Amino acid sequence: MAEFTVDPYVELYAKRTAGMAASEVRALFAVASRPDVVSLAGGMPYVRALPTGHVLEVVESVLTDRADVALQYGGGQGSPTLRERLAMLMAEESTAVDPDDVLVTTGAQQALDLVGKVLIDPGDEIVVEAPSYVGALSAFGAYQPRFVHVDLDDDGLVVEQLEEGLLAGVRPKFVYTVPNFHNPAGVTMSYERRKRLVALCREAHVPIVEDNPYGMLRFEGEPLPTLRSLDPQNVIYLGTVSKVFSPGCASGGRWRSQASCSA
Repeated sequence: MAEFTVDPYVELYAKRTAGMAASEVRALFAVASRPDVVSLAGGMPYVRALPTGHVLEVVESVLTDRADVALQYGGGQGSPTLRERLAMLMAEESTAVDPDDVLVTTGAQQALDLVGKVLIDPGDEIVVEAPSYVGALSAFGAYQPRFVHVDLDDDGLVVEQLEEGLLAGVRPKFVYTVPNFHNPAGVTMSYERRKRLVALCREAHVPIVEDNPYGMLRFEGEPLPTLRSLDPQNVIYLGTVSKVFSPGCASGGRWRSQASCSA
């Protein structure tokens, strides 16, 4: 007979933990990492295509020449050199950013958690796509918001539906969207939709959280402008290199407002 142990500290847990559940992302990767599984679900980079020799050369060079920096604690915002490189990476998608407005995080998942921690009070409305990235819902859900779902179609988030919600009295803290190669729907937001979304949110004073892990995985067609490039003052941009290099690398969340806040 199985024995179950009751957590003796359960009465000490914060009230918000009642709405928390096991990580769906963790469960997904536990299955996807099995050798007998060909996963079409997990956003895992194809690391066999990486130039292993060059990577080893870089690692050896860093440990030889800069071990005192590479193996030591760094500033909370991230290495200035790394932030400069991340700004250069964003420029590849025609998105200008000052390295001083870049915050390095442990994956974009931590950036999502920080967005929730900074912006969400219990009961706040936040707009998410239907369907939406389960990791974002989990990260935001810990801060007890009320999710307002807006449908997707082949051109991405249905901006007309969002506009109707705003006219009906919805007052979200922010709009969360994955505009490129959406997870899990796979659609990419059209250029017209992007322009309409940023214009609507700017007029309504509602920030946009742009989650862009897949933008650099385009194999055909012209890249579309990031929402951040269309409205640098009202878009929190989350980028990552975990889909094009490896999960061991850091991600950055960036947002420049009048107060130069970063998230």
